[in-house]
Amino acid sequence: MRLGAIAVIAALLACAAAPSRADPVPIRVGWAQTPGHLAPLVAELAKRHPEVLPNDGKSYDFQPVRYAGSTPQIQALAIKDLEVAAFSDSAFALAVTNAHLDVKIVADVLQTGRPGYYAGEYVVAKDGPIKTIEDVKGKKVATNAIGSEADSTMRAMLRRHGIKDSDFTTIEANFANQPAMLEGGKVDMIELLPQFSHDLMATGKYRVLFTSNEVHGISDAVFWCMRGDFIAAHRPALVDFYTDYMRAVRWFLDPKNRKEALAIAVAVTHSPEKNLEYAFTSRDFYRPPDLMPVIKAIQDEIDEDVKLGVLPKRIEVSPRYVDLSVIEDAKKRLDGHGA
Repeated sequence: MRLGAIAVIAALLACAAAPSRADPVPIRVGWAQTPGHLAPLVAELAKRHPEVLPNDGKSYDFQPVRYAGSTPQIQALAIKDLEVAAFSDSAFALAVTNAHLDVKIVADVLQTGRPGYYAGEYVVAKDGPIKTIEDVKGKKVATNAIGSEADSTMRAMLRRHGIKDSDFTTIEANFANQPAMLEGGKVDMIELLPQFSHDLMATGKYRVLFTSNEVHGISDAVFWCMRGDFIAAHRPALVDFYTDYMRAVRWFLDPKNRKEALAIAVAVTHSPEKNLEYAFTSRDFYRPPDLMPVIKAIQDEIDEDVKLGVLPKRIEVSPRYVDLSVIEDAKKRLDGHGA
């Protein structure tokens, strides 16, 4: 009995001394549309090729969460329902000035205005009432979410042509529903994403009024932001996550994976392959393989939006609201220059 009691005590002490395995850190990532935003495609890739994201389910738990656009993610980040928000420049600025969040720009999602890559297109009926940008006055315009990248870019262009927000009617609608709304005469202008362009433009009844390139040039259209306190509390898990995510982005951009990458896009979006043939090519949005955002472009867009009255207040983006150290460490690790 005495020996048995000693054995039990020894076993308990051994268990107490052994390091306990921490639960994976939940990393909920906001996204608005795919395949532009890769987050839901990366989640599917993790199921099919777990070796691409080897730390998922171990040090972190990756959870893509869909939102109508950037601005609804401000509140989600504020109440800690979201760890990574996909922000436009205007949503980011509002998160700082209105919500007073300590947010940091940490990584890139997609860019427009890069030579040879897709630019956001604002489309109208070829034979409709809008012939020039000035003709948008008094018309109905679709937007995915007020304050999103597509929305603020559109408003910046309209402001340049003397059209105030009160001069037209804004109707919020999912990107996927906007082509049908334009065809049905429910709105007079939409932003056409590339996955919906094939069928609509093939009719010959529509034309591009202007592009996002004409508004901003090179634009860091969507980028990832996180709360500063979350980064400080979970940095090792975040380096794991961004290393895996960077590897996944490169997997999608690698031409040798194109066939399977398209199959994943079709499975996630339920769109026909012919509508997605542009994806992961130069006809798509530009995505940097190192996830590096263009901070100057973000600052320039905020300054322009303030000048045009799209945003109420200017902020100085760098250095206070930027933390690129996590993706820099992830890149070193992925490229063999770090632990």
